[in-house]
Amino acid sequence: MLNDPLQIEKYIRRNYPRFGVNKLQQISRLAYEIAKREKVSFKGLFPQDKSEEKENFSKIKSRLLLRRYPGLSLEESLSAAHLPDIDINHRYRQKIGKRVEIDFTEVFIEKDVADSELAIHVRKLFPKAEYKTISLYRDHIKGKDFSLADYNQRLKKLFLVKENFDFILDCPCTKDAVGCGYNILNLGMGCGYECVFCFLQSYTNSPGIVLPANIGDFFLKLQESKKPLRIGSGQFTDSLMFDHITNYSKGIVEFFNNHQKHTFEFKTKSDNVGLLLSQKPRGNILVSWSVNPQPIIDDNEFYTAPLGKRLEAAAKCAKAGYGIGFHFDPIIYYLGWERAYCDVIEQIFMKIPQESIKWISLGCLRMTTAQKQAIENRFPENKILDGELILGFDNKLRYTFDLRREIYKKMHGWIRSCNREVSVYLCMEEKKMHESALIPSMDWH
Repeated sequence: MLNDPLQIEKYIRRNYPRFGVNKLQQISRLAYEIAKREKVSFKGLFPQDKSEEKENFSKIKSRLLLRRYPGLSLEESLSAAHLPDIDINHRYRQKIGKRVEIDFTEVFIEKDVADSELAIHVRKLFPKAEYKTISLYRDHIKGKDFSLADYNQRLKKLFLVKENFDFILDCPCTKDAVGCGYNILNLGMGCGYECVFCFLQSYTNSPGIVLPANIGDFFLKLQESKKPLRIGSGQFTDSLMFDHITNYSKGIVEFFNNHQKHTFEFKTKSDNVGLLLSQKPRGNILVSWSVNPQPIIDDNEFYTAPLGKRLEAAAKCAKAGYGIGFHFDPIIYYLGWERAYCDVIEQIFMKIPQESIKWISLGCLRMTTAQKQAIENRFPENKILDGELILGFDNKLRYTFDLRREIYKKMHGWIRSCNREVSVYLCMEEKKMHESALIPSMDWH
């Protein structure tokens, strides 16, 4: 294996014995990422005659930084490159096979919702599962440590709970970013799709999928709101992936049909819209899709619906009377990205009635440092980490400001060439980017 971390560290320790722990870590990290990105032997990154660099750490680091981040100046990469220790455990690697079928083998039900409609429905859908009644979910998991190995097996365990507090949440907008006034209907935790870039793999501390069985209490809480809300689901779980299990969409459509001051949005990467199509929305309900070029979906969004299926589902929902949204998030930069993303935009406006499209958001790939570590462990052969991601304004790994601005300007231009009126906004971006890319912040009213 050309980029085996242990072999890299061993090689550097043997050939540069004067390097301390921090220097060894930084040089090993750079060698690992370059070897992976370029598919070369890490040994070729170092001069065979050590006298060429005389074990000068600064010279070695500078040379490797310029090779790892060719689009950045040395000063930029020195200040913003993230060079942590390489901590990869191969038992956390996620094996991708055929499209996964949801088949929970263990179902844990809190006693307060044991006779709920959802619990009864789940028992019918998964008759072979082992069922256990628990007092409280939080007590069941208290004191337990869950690893990425547990996350990989999350579709084996289902928890049905009574939510008592976090009915409606503010969008967890990144620090110093321009907000979009979004609110989240907290309909569960955990997703069955395997998106390489998903933040949940470094965020979730749960051994399974968690779904609330008391959705009626959510609606009672919403009735207390005196101001109109832009609200949606899909932050901590896909809005529709489990819809045939939960039947959430039926109650949601019914509630918001009768509360026209609010706007509700289902966010999804699925084509599981059958239950939605049986409802009759009244104009304040949207279904939106996260979209990417099909090659990005093939390499990074495992088990999700293909782009064509997403657009077919969007067309059906538009015909049924739903508003439609699209989220280019995350936008992933790669050779040939312009043609690929422009083609997706053209497909959208060819297949979906323009009057049905209410908004489109744009957001470039970004991640926490913990998220990067999870990706390296679960998807060691990923390509998205080969990009030039550096610590940004919110201490998340992002493309450079100039590259993001170029992407947003081009994407915005392609959208405007198809439609001059549709709302376009940036997701989790700094004020300076909005001003520089000439894209105003979201005003959903």
